[in-house]
Amino acid sequence: MTTLPTTTSEITADWMTEALRGSGTIGDDVTVEGVHADAGAAGVGFMGEVAIVDVQYSGDADGAPDRVVAKFPTQSPEVRAMMHPTRVYEREHRFYENLASSTPVRTPDVYHVTCEVSDEPDAERYMMLLEDLSGLELGDQLAGVTPEQAESAMVGAARHHARFWDRAGLEDASYIPTINGPLNKAGESIYNASLPGFKEVFSSALMPDMVPIAEVYGRNHPLFLDRFAAMPHTLVHFDYRADNLFFDTDGSVVVIDWQSISIGGGAADIGYFLGQNLSIADRRAHENDLLHRYHDTLISEGVTGYAFEQFFQDYRVGVIYGWVIPVFAVGSLDTSSERAMALWTAVLERVQDAIFHHNAQEFIG
Repeated sequence: MTTLPTTTSEITADWMTEALRGSGTIGDDVTVEGVHADAGAAGVGFMGEVAIVDVQYSGDADGAPDRVVAKFPTQSPEVRAMMHPTRVYEREHRFYENLASSTPVRTPDVYHVTCEVSDEPDAERYMMLLEDLSGLELGDQLAGVTPEQAESAMVGAARHHARFWDRAGLEDASYIPTINGPLNKAGESIYNASLPGFKEVFSSALMPDMVPIAEVYGRNHPLFLDRFAAMPHTLVHFDYRADNLFFDTDGSVVVIDWQSISIGGGAADIGYFLGQNLSIADRRAHENDLLHRYHDTLISEGVTGYAFEQFFQDYRVGVIYGWVIPVFAVGSLDTSSERAMALWTAVLERVQDAIFHHNAQEFIG
C-alpha cells in the first residue's frame, strides 16, 4: 500500500483509492480521482488532528461517500510518548475495528482503520477514515442539551450498556482496561497537580462548601474508580458528553470519540452526562424521568438483577466522580478562549449543584 498519511496534507488520491478498496467501500473498478482537504481548517488538538476530506471518483461509485472524516493521532513525539501508556489510540481504533458493529447505538460508519501497535511510541501507526456527520446536529455542552436530546442520550447509553452487560462480547477485548486499573488511577496524581492552577483560574466559581471537598478529592479518586469496578460491568464510554454526541432527525443519538472506553459501571457515563450537560433548571426538572428512562431501557433490553434503587446510588457516585473533569481540563485550558472559560464555568455551576442536590459529597472521606 502507498505510504500511510500522518497528517491531512499527506492524503493522496492513490492512497484514498487503496484505503477505500481495502475496506470494501468502493469496488476495484472505482478509482479516487481527487481529494481535497483544507489542512488549514483541520481540527488540531492536544491528542491529534481531525479533518473533513472531499472525495471525487471515476467509475460507478454509487453509495460511496463524497466526504469523509480523517482522524490522526498527534505527531508530537512528546505527546505520543505521554499518551502511549494510556493506549487511548489503540482503544479507539480497536473499538471501530471490532466492536462498533456490535453496539446498537449508532456510531460513524468506518471506511478505513490502520492500527499497528508497538511497544515503541514512534513505531505505532494509527489512522481512520470515518463517516462525515456534519449534516446532523452536534450537541453543545456550553448551551446544554435539551430535555429531548437528553432522553435520546439516555436511551442510546442504556442500549449500549445493555449490549455489553456483564462483559458480554468483551471476552477478547484485552485492549480495554478495567475502569479501576492503573491507567485510570493515575488520575489522582494528575488531579493533585492540576488543583493549584484550577483554583487560581476558577476560585470565583467555587462554592464555599466545595472548597474543602476539592482539597481532599484527589485521594478519593481511586476509591470512586473502585466503586465503578464493583458495579455490574459493561463497556463504559467514559467521555459521554454533549460535544461527543450528534442528534439525528429521528431522535436517535450518534456517539463519537471512543478513546477512553473502559470496563466498569455504566453509571459513570450517566452521572457525568446528567450532572454536566443540562442546565441546572432542566436537570432538576427532568432528572428523575431521565434516570427512569435509562433504567427502563436497560430492563427492556434484557438486563436483570439491577434495581432502580441500586442504579440511583451508583448514579450519585457518577455525579461526584464528574468533579474530576473540570479540574483535569485546566491543564490544557486556553484561558484566552471566551468559549472555553464560559464552558467550564457553566460545567462547574452544574456539577456543584448536582453534587449537593444529591448529597454526593458524603462519598468523600
